[in-house]
Amino acid sequence: MANAAPFVAHPVRRLAAGFVDLAAAVMSAGIVSALVQTVGFGRPELELALIMYTLYHLVFYALWGGQTLGLRLFDIKAVSAAGGNELSRIQILVRAGFRPLLLYALGWTAYLVARHQFSVAAVMVLAPLLGELGMMLTLPSRQTLSDLVSRTLVVKVPPPQPHRAPAAPMYSPTDAEFGVRPGKPRR
Repeated sequence: MANAAPFVAHPVRRLAAGFVDLAAAVMSAGIVSALVQTVGFGRPELELALIMYTLYHLVFYALWGGQTLGLRLFDIKAVSAAGGNELSRIQILVRAGFRPLLLYALGWTAYLVARHQFSVAAVMVLAPLLGELGMMLTLPSRQTLSDLVSRTLVVKVPPPQPHRAPAAPMYSPTDAEFGVRPGKPRR
């Protein structure tokens, strides 16, 4: 997009939408985790949560054209940064999977480096999230690292325009299209 600044979503809306999406993804991960445990497949934790977060975003981006439940509630949408078109399948995949994959990789790196020290792991996992927040608050395009990698923008969705009927009949005395103009009833 040439100048997308007027259309870019406000960070507060993006954060609120992100919290709604996080809550929905965590709830769905909890339900799936409970089902998996009742079947007896073990006790999945972090991996399942990250997979469910990714699947949640994949499904909603694909079904709702670049919107998730949170984005739709706050009237914002992810679009391609090149022209503002709908997201391609690759962009949907990258946008949905980049953040969970990054957090998973950093979490495992922190685990291996710190050997069970929570403080190092927390810093390594929270650092990219805080970095993305800082990017969203400071960049004119309001893009996060996930947006830059997937080449997307989050923009405001214009409100729907109501259909307005004309206030008067749409014909003149010379219009023959609608037949003879109704006259006064005779008595």
